[in-house]
Amino acid sequence: MNVLTSTDLSADGAPLLRTGAGDDEEFLLASFTNVEIHASASDMGEDDDGETQTLAHSGSVGALFVTTSRVIWLGAAVGTHVGYAWEMSSVTLHAISRDPAAFPKPCLYCQISNQDVSEVRFVPTDDKTLQEVFDAFSKSAEMNPDDDEEDDDGWICDEDEVADGLEQLNWLRTSTRCCRCPQDWKPVQRKQDSLTTQMRTIYSK
Repeated sequence: MNVLTSTDLSADGAPLLRTGAGDDEEFLLASFTNVEIHASASDMGEDDDGETQTLAHSGSVGALFVTTSRVIWLGAAVGTHVGYAWEMSSVTLHAISRDPAAFPKPCLYCQISNQDVSEVRFVPTDDKTLQEVFDAFSKSAEMNPDDDEEDDDGWICDEDEVADGLEQLNWLRTSTRCCRCPQDWKPVQRKQDSLTTQMRTIYSK
């Protein structure tokens, strides 16, 4: 994760994009205003109350930019910090979430392969733009495949796929609990009793 400062912005307040030849040049794919960010800092652990600590801008509203190589969020300055940027290749999963049990507002849920942040939620004020945000992430993700998983379809999920996956995971966990045996349990080989033998003899006549 890159913490952005005013030096990373152009005169009009937009993020400065990378310039270079070929694949090193960066282009803007989409931008969205009034997007709330919620990010958990993975390396900060929990506070004294057992709550997961969050980044300084978490819960703030700002602008979201999706480029050909990065995800950039900009908000009001907190000290010298004005926002954050993640390489799209570090976004291992992005999915639309509308389950109020998981989060009170519809959002784009992201898992980040990063030492600073593990999970980020982008919450558009107008949830009608949520699909557009998802589509922009998907387009950028397709342009930045994981080099180690070229044959994989990647972690790009729609809402139904996520729901189905969670349902299967919950079933597996339940089944595992039901089938778990005590440590001192030993299998017993059943022997055919005399009554069963007598009944089979009678019915065979």
